[in-house]
Amino acid sequence: MNASPKALFSLSIHHLSTDAKRAGAELPDAQLSHLSTRQLRSYLELAAKLAPTAVYPAEPSIRIEGPTGKFVVQLKGGALQFVSWSTVIRASGTMTPAQIIEAISVEGEDENAEDDSGEAVRSSGRSFIPSLKVILGVLVIVAINSFTVLFVTRPPRTREPKFTYLEAAPAERLLADVAGVYETTGPGERRLEIRKDGSVNRIKYSSKRSVLQKQDFSVKAAQASGQPTLVTNRKTLITILDPTALVLYGDTYRRVTR
Repeated sequence: MNASPKALFSLSIHHLSTDAKRAGAELPDAQLSHLSTRQLRSYLELAAKLAPTAVYPAEPSIRIEGPTGKFVVQLKGGALQFVSWSTVIRASGTMTPAQIIEAISVEGEDENAEDDSGEAVRSSGRSFIPSLKVILGVLVIVAINSFTVLFVTRPPRTREPKFTYLEAAPAERLLADVAGVYETTGPGERRLEIRKDGSVNRIKYSSKRSVLQKQDFSVKAAQASGQPTLVTNRKTLITILDPTALVLYGDTYRRVTR
């Protein structure tokens, strides 16, 4: 029987070094891509050793994206705190690296299996080189024809984003989960204060932390492209990346307090 396909994970790291040996608020956000299950477990084991040394204002976290969904691991309270952002996996709380890997792994995958995917890619690449120009030519023709069809048949453009409001009970739960204070980092800092009743304050600060602008508006819980979202009374979307991060007008806000 053939082995199951190897799962690959991408990590978004906050207040944490890429080698998981240092935590600090001064560290820039970073990305790690194409990690195997074994590599992810090694990284989480290093993070678990570092967790007892992580102190405020550092709030180190690891956002994981993989075949089974999106997850957040926070280095908090001297341990790893796991939060599932998947509709399938509901596990959460203080967990060991092994427990986290078990929760998010692809069923049937062996994390200790030998990784020979690189050799497979190299071998297949040599066999397709002679026909590369032909393939590229066909793709160009298909792309041009597809663009023409889409341009002619596309519906009228609308600036209003597509979303669906949630029912009362799930909407209340989502607002309770995201309620808190969020801030951007760097020049032109901004602050979002979201309450459980859906009222929101957006504050823009100067470099000296004085208030330059303050906006009051309201939000409703919704879903857009299969992801939980907040819709303002101006029909602007606040994208929920995970339980600790939001995006509004292209700016990423990180949770400061609940």
